[in-house]
Amino acid sequence: MPPAPPRFLASVLLALIAPAATGAEAPARSAPMRPGGSNSPAAVQPPAPSSSATVATRKLRGLDYVSVAEVGKRLGLAVTESERGRKARLAGGKVEAELTHDDRDATINGLRVVLGEPAQASGGQLFVSRVDFERAIAPLLRPGFGVPARPRPRTIVLDPGHGGRDQGTSVNEKTYALDVARRAKPLLEAAGFRVVLTRDADVGLELFERAGIANQQRGDAFVSIHFNALPSDTVTSGVQVFTFAPAGQHAAEWWSTPMRGADPHLEKSEMPVNRHDHWSAVLAQGLHRRLVGDLKAADRGKKIAHWGVLRPLDCPGVLIECGFLTSAAEARKISTPAYRQKIAEAIAAGLRDYAAALDAARARGAAVAAGATGK
Repeated sequence: MPPAPPRFLASVLLALIAPAATGAEAPARSAPMRPGGSNSPAAVQPPAPSSSATVATRKLRGLDYVSVAEVGKRLGLAVTESERGRKARLAGGKVEAELTHDDRDATINGLRVVLGEPAQASGGQLFVSRVDFERAIAPLLRPGFGVPARPRPRTIVLDPGHGGRDQGTSVNEKTYALDVARRAKPLLEAAGFRVVLTRDADVGLELFERAGIANQQRGDAFVSIHFNALPSDTVTSGVQVFTFAPAGQHAAEWWSTPMRGADPHLEKSEMPVNRHDHWSAVLAQGLHRRLVGDLKAADRGKKIAHWGVLRPLDCPGVLIECGFLTSAAEARKISTPAYRQKIAEAIAAGLRDYAAALDAARARGAAVAAGATGK
């Protein structure tokens, strides 16, 4: 391996200093009810999208919140509010979002997305935290909004979780993760990507080493592949997609009993991967949609966490849980090569969708720039 570049050494130090979250997450709640209501809501016609730099905020729960009406204005989406501002829907073109007061669960483009903070009703309007607006909602509804354009990805880094003495949540996780990565690699190469595997054998790697490989190889997207488990639960199934939590936001599992209170994984400073939060969310959406839709799997949501494997990354990155090995029904499917091939195909399709989203965002940006200059 060539000498580590300076940004990798800095990433290693950050990975060692900041704590890493471990362990399986508590069982996910079912998808929230879709906002509706009997108050005859009126839709607001969408304006043209505009920058978030001057977005109006209000202090709620000690944090900066943005009204959903303002979100719609900024993103150019129609807003429908109901139940005296306790529920809201944003829609325009092929995108939509549904939000509910005092709930972190949102439905965005038909998928479950768990926000970092609960939406809040105030003065007859619904609000979302500014961090969630900028790093969770806007990227999914308007990829590229408020951030610099990003070139089409060339190098994809696939990280088969665990390995060596670390078998994962079951004796099979490390083996299945590597098999899925190996199956996805030629599919992505056929689509024109350069693909790097952090491991291509049953060997152990430290978390910071996995991110370090991605940084050294100048990766444009990083996907850490895992399978989930819940001891003594043979029913819970489905897929989850994680991005790294923005500074100041709790990991998703903090909100569940009995973890409320002190949160050793709350990080108040930006980590290297947080520079890419917007595009990590876009990457997560591409994979989330394909894993849920193509596998016909239960949607356990897109969530945030403080995974050590993501913290030092200098590119967009996600961690995916492709199913539950403790689920009797799902484990049987995962044990078959045919189903693992489907997982690999879903991952490859999600990454192609991510590349297409970047292309579309650049095209929109170029069109706006051309209009501004009269060219």
